Amino acid sequence: MEFAVRLDQPDVHLPGKSRRMAFGPQEAPVFAILNGRGTHFEGGADEADLSLKWIAAGAAEYRTEGRAYRLAGTEQLTLNRDQPYRMRMQAPSESFVTFFPKAAADAAWQTQTRNGEPLPEIPTVAAASPVALQKRLVQLRDESLRARPSGERLLELSCAVLNELVSMAHMRRRHALRLPALRKTTRDELLRRLVRAESYLADLGAKATLAGAAQAAALSPFHLIRVFDAAFGQTPLAYAAAKRLERARDLLIDSDTAIADIALAAGYESRNAFDRAFARRYRMTPGATRSASR
Repeated sequence: MEFAVRLDQPDVHLPGKSRRMAFGPQEAPVFAILNGRGTHFEGGADEADLSLKWIAAGAAEYRTEGRAYRLAGTEQLTLNRDQPYRMRMQAPSESFVTFFPKAAADAAWQTQTRNGEPLPEIPTVAAASPVALQKRLVQLRDESLRARPSGERLLELSCAVLNELVSMAHMRRRHALRLPALRKTTRDELLRRLVRAESYLADLGAKATLAGAAQAAALSPFHLIRVFDAAFGQTPLAYAAAKRLERARDLLIDSDTAIADIALAAGYESRNAFDRAFARRYRMTPGATRSASR
């Protein structure tokens, strides 16, 4: 199946810099990229396509289904098809929103699940995205900002972003189904609270505490441990430590950052302690992991 790409870049402050481009067959399903800049903006809509909201600079608040989500930094929000929302900017900000046609979203889901079903509804959660998704999204934004972006490259990167988004949706669906609740609405609410705890654990790193994670999730420590273990198969602090090692492994492979600095960023007071923890998890030392990736 062929797809088209539409790039729309409005600039409220400098209208002369606004531009709109289209690539691909006119009748093909469209990947739409809306990359806007403005201040004191408020608006909303019912959108027919699955969309991924990211505020690449500044901050904005989205309201949907009676809840408010503040986006800034690497936090993103996925909205389902036909899901109404309101968005408000109160300071100079840049939004970067990607819309995915139904045919593409369903095909990406079926590729990963192999069950032939269309993409199901994704729980509405605002959180920092997985590293792979954020990397693809940044690449897509960089290409869109070029003086003469490539339509083929925009399409390729849009598909790559969709693949990573579907992987995240698949993971969150598995987590939600493991939660100790019978009603879907209760599971989705517990998932939102777990994601808030997960964001707290990621932000605080080795300084995070069980009490802090429970407060972020608005759950008691006992309830948080129960639902966290059900969803992730680990207690909150153990999960956070594993994620720090996972991030450290990505840095070892994808960057030239000194191993001692990676160890410090992962929350280890010494290189030796980091080496031991890393080797227990990955059966290789950090140095051997970096050497094997080159």
